[in-house]
Amino acid sequence: MTTIQCVSPVNGEVYAERPALSLDAAREVVARARKAQKDWARRPLEDRVQLVLKGVARLNEIADVVVPELAWQMGRPIKYGGEYRG
Repeated sequence: MTTIQCVSPVNGEVYAERPALSLDAAREVVARARKAQKDWARRPLEDRVQLVLKGVARLNEIADVVVPELAWQMGRPIKYGGEYRG
């Protein structure tokens, strides 16, 4: 099985390793994403705005997990990890 490694720029070590999708699985994911985008585009704008705001609120709720994770993956200091708050 092929894997994808995330090497942290913080220390040059493998931070995470995940299985890679097969070509067929990747094509299926892309097909589902294309359909989902069309469904999303049909939603009224206000519904989309509210869903995005809920997503931002959820990220804020789990910031103590997300911010350090991004810091290790990107090599960016934690103190700069709050820009996604909207």
